[in-house]
Amino acid sequence: MKPQRAVGRLIIISLINMNSALGSQSSTKELKPPCRLQIGIAHISTDLFEKFRILAVKVNASSICNVPQTNVTITVEIWKKGLLGNHFVWKKTINSLRTTYPGSQVNNSSTYMRCKDKTPTYYYGVSYSKALIDGKWQYARHVLSKETLPLMCGT
Repeated sequence: MKPQRAVGRLIIISLINMNSALGSQSSTKELKPPCRLQIGIAHISTDLFEKFRILAVKVNASSICNVPQTNVTITVEIWKKGLLGNHFVWKKTINSLRTTYPGSQVNNSSTYMRCKDKTPTYYYGVSYSKALIDGKWQYARHVLSKETLPLMCGT
C-alpha cells in the first residue's frame, strides 16, 4: 500500500491538525504538537550484555502523544559512518495495535546488532513511524540521533 501525502507528521503536526485534535484555540501561547517521535543515541546495550552476554550496538525510539493513538508502527535503523559514505547496518519495525492514551508512549527498544569485534565505529540511528490519530494516518519521517559517537563495536 503506497502511503498518500501526509497532511501532518508525528513530529510536527500542522496547525490545522492540531486544532482538530486539541480543539480550536485562539491564544497567543505557543502550541505544542500533540505527538512526537523521539530517537536515542546509538550505544552499547548494557541490558543485553548483563542478561545474555551479547555485545551489541543499540538504538531506541519512542512515539509520545498527548492524544490517543492506535496502530503505531515505529521503524528504527542503525547506520554507521564510513570512508566512502554511511552504511546501513540493521533495521527493526515494531507494531502496536492497541490504543495508547495521553501520557503514555509506544517504544521500539529492540533494535540492535551484535558486535563482531571492538573496532571503534561511529553509529547513529534513524527512525520513522506512522499512527492512526483522530481517524487519520499521521507520519513521522527520518528522525536522526542528535549525536554520533564512536563505540568499540565493529559490525
